Amino acid sequence: MARSTYNLMWNDAHLELENILIQETSEKPHSPEKDRVVFFQQLATLYVRYIQIFRRLETAYDQMAHPQKRRVLQLVLDGVMGRLVELKNDMVEKEFSEYHYMDDIIQDLKLTPGDLEIPTPRYFIRERAKVLQERAKMLSRILEKMEKKETITVTAVRTLTVEEAIKFIQIAERARQGRLRAKFMKEIRENEEKQRLFKEKGIRNSDQNEAAVQIQRFWKGFIQRKKTKRERDDEMIFLGMGLGGHPETAIAVW
Repeated sequence: MARSTYNLMWNDAHLELENILIQETSEKPHSPEKDRVVFFQQLATLYVRYIQIFRRLETAYDQMAHPQKRRVLQLVLDGVMGRLVELKNDMVEKEFSEYHYMDDIIQDLKLTPGDLEIPTPRYFIRERAKVLQERAKMLSRILEKMEKKETITVTAVRTLTVEEAIKFIQIAERARQGRLRAKFMKEIRENEEKQRLFKEKGIRNSDQNEAAVQIQRFWKGFIQRKKTKRERDDEMIFLGMGLGGHPETAIAVW
């Protein structure tokens, strides 16, 4: 389009803005509208008209080459955007919703739904280009630091050698055997304590039934300990940490 076309677009938007300002700032006081639907229609109509003004001014500003005119246009654009925000807030308060149906207004003003779209002012991106670039660089640096930390964390996991693994297994096995030995000694002390209590209560050793029970209990305990020791020795030989059929590869735990 020629430069005159955008000047004409600016002029049309200016005239429309003047008409709206005269309507909104009229010295003749208006009686308050009691009908909520009618009041909302008035707000929505103003909102749609301001959107059309904003779209024309934004297009004219983007294609304007004169720096002084661009400065004036930017001030007018900022004011129109502020008024749009005010009207939007009023509409939300009156309808208790952020979504509005304005098909009848669009039809009356001979517009299409696409005419209600509010584009992002292109001077926002141009003026903030440096800030956006700095922000992108800062995000890149943060991501690089995070990647380095993840790499350091991964490399910090050291693989154990065979000798170290065997040492840890031996420590765990000694701890297990120590727990078993402590349990065995506890059972012996409990049996001794029971024997002492039996003697103090005057239970005769010649009681055949009691003697049989005692012999059976001790015999079963002896057999179970022998079985447990044999299974533990077999397990140690299997792990290569006990004396077995291959002494040259066995590792003594004790």
